[in-house]
Formats: sequence, structure tokens, C-alpha cells
Amino acid sequence: MIRKQLKESTVIPDKTFPINVFYINGIHLHWHDHMEWVMIKEGEAVVQIDDVYVHLKKGEIALFHPKQLHAARVIGKNTKLIAIVFNEAIIRNSGLDNTENLYFSPYFNEQIKLPNFLRKEDPHTEQIRHSISKLIDEFERKEKGYELMIKAELYQTFGLIFREYSYLKELPASRIEERYNLTVLLNDLRENYHESISIENAAKMVNLSPNHFCKVFKKVTGKTLIEYLNMLRINEAERMLVETDWPIMEIAEKVGYESVTYFGRVFKQIKSMPPSAKRKILREQEKSLI
Repeated sequence: MIRKQLKESTVIPDKTFPINVFYINGIHLHWHDHMEWVMIKEGEAVVQIDDVYVHLKKGEIALFHPKQLHAARVIGKNTKLIAIVFNEAIIRNSGLDNTENLYFSPYFNEQIKLPNFLRKEDPHTEQIRHSISKLIDEFERKEKGYELMIKAELYQTFGLIFREYSYLKELPASRIEERYNLTVLLNDLRENYHESISIENAAKMVNLSPNHFCKVFKKVTGKTLIEYLNMLRINEAERMLVETDWPIMEIAEKVGYESVTYFGRVFKQIKSMPPSAKRKILREQEKSLI
């Protein structure tokens, strides 16, 4: 189970209409309670969901379900991604009609499996892409009644996905660029990010030789084992900086660094600023939302 350390508190400005649409140039590895759809507007991107690594092109779509670990890395300067992040509250109806029991409750309880990727060759991708594009247009123009139009497009998109893809438990292997059984290891790293782990021990967990493991791990995650572990630790440290008043030295120790100097150096490499500066900015952002 993914615990709190990689959870991101994605901001949706209007809690009374919990959806946000924005352009992005990549996604760092994280998870959240919301749903997120990412459409490749232009160019190409490499998308990771848990231990699945997929190369998507213009017009293709990634569907991140609640609590799924995900990331995206753009390929080329001209790549444009559009993200739609929304909370389940916008589509659920508290059981007032049978759509809740037939579709959304089973989906959120993981009884129904939906796809994570819609490729160009899939027969229904174009219709779904068109509906998502209309949703984005309504969100950007915000004309009278746009909320109803957005909900209509959300239900249209979900209707198509439930109708055409809900029987799939996972994508066929032919649709995935590379897939390796790293799930056990990735879960262990998330749970025990504060503990050190050697390449040899990590390789044993997935039954690979150390040399082959390094190649596979880099291909799937885009990072070396040390880089990945540092990312987990720094993301957790960032959360602690805003949610606690602990001294930076104590935070460094809690996330697994014996040296606060080394912690500060790694933090700056990943977050582009020292921990103290990041804490100040995060606190100011938090106050502005109150």
C-alpha cells in the first residue's frame, strides 16, 4: 500500500467544483487521491504508472486512477501536455441513482479495472479525445453553464470507457513498451525510503543480476536506484517542511540522511532551492489558500 510519503496535495482551487485543467511540461513521480487524465497535445512523452513505462504520442491519453503512482517525461522541446485533475465528488451522486452502484462504486473500490493508456490505434480513442477536448474548451472559456457542460463531458468520457474498456484487467503486453516485475521492490522502497538498500539486495528482490537490474531499473523509472531513493526521501522531506515545525536537521534524519549538509545538497539538486527556502515558499502558498 502506498503510504503518505509520496502523496501530493494537488490543489484544486474551487472545492465546490473540484476540477482543474492546466498545461504541464512533465510530471514528477507522485500520487494523490484525485483522478488525473493527461493528453499529449503535441509531441511525445514517456509515462510511468507504477512499474509500467509507456511511450505516448500526439493524441494519446494517460488515465491515472486514484492513488496510482505516476510520472511523465516529455521528449523534445515542442511537446505539450494537458492535465485534467478532478475529485470523485464531481461525478459521484451518493447512490441517488444506479450509476453509483453499477459503475463508480465498483471503480473506486477497484472491482472494475479501467485502462491506463488510450493509444491512437484503439478504435474509441478519437471519440474520447474529442470529448476531453470539449471539456478543456469549456473550462478555459467558462461561459454560463460551463459546469454542466464539463460534467456532461466527464460522464460521456466515463461512459465510453466503461462501455469499451472496463472488461480489461490490464493492457495487452503488446501495448506496453517495457514492463518488468518491479512492483514488490517499488512498494518496499516507498514504505522504507528512510532505510538504505544496496543494488545487490534490490536485485535479489526482483530475481535479476545486479548489472541487469541497474539497466532495467533505469529504463523503467528513468533513474538509478540512488536517484530514485533520493527522490522518495526529498518528496517526504518537502511534506515535513510544510506540515511540521521540526528542525531541518531532524527532518534530514527522519528521511534517512546522516549528514544535514548532504541532505541540503541533494534537496537543492532535486527542488532547485535549499530546504529553508522551500519551507518559506510552501508556508506562504499554504496561507494564500486559506
